[in-house]
Amino acid sequence: MTTTLDKRLVLCGSMSSLGTLRTVYAELADAGIDAVLPTEDDFDERSSIDEVNAAKRAASLRHFNCIKDHRTGAVLVVNVDKNGRHDYIGPNAFAEIAVAVAEGVSVYLLQGVPLQYRDELDAWGVESLEGDLSRLKWAWSGPAAAEQARMLASR
Repeated sequence: MTTTLDKRLVLCGSMSSLGTLRTVYAELADAGIDAVLPTEDDFDERSSIDEVNAAKRAASLRHFNCIKDHRTGAVLVVNVDKNGRHDYIGPNAFAEIAVAVAEGVSVYLLQGVPLQYRDELDAWGVESLEGDLSRLKWAWSGPAAAEQARMLASR
């Protein structure tokens, strides 16, 4: 049986918040937690609509596959405020949450649960960190993870 020490976190969130995603990634890495960042879309302002759509689809499918990978133990949605919307979860992040839930992967929200998704996210068992990464870091790299590994090793 594997422990959180053997698993990785997949980060999700709006690409407009890539700077925050990178900051969270660095903080997790500093705590010894293996994490995966989403890749940037591969298009520029000269791309056609078809090229933009193809690039976005390819990026989404790559990230879905990261979530479905057997090495993934949880998804952390970096749902920072965007355009006046508190705890923003966009359509791609919501789809990524659904993929994780369907795969039996735990889901955490960095901030709170947006009101418009509260029923679904509560039913799916999504956990809000309310901006406190220390709970996640403790569970994934601290005494809780080490104790889980010791208990499994003694079996």
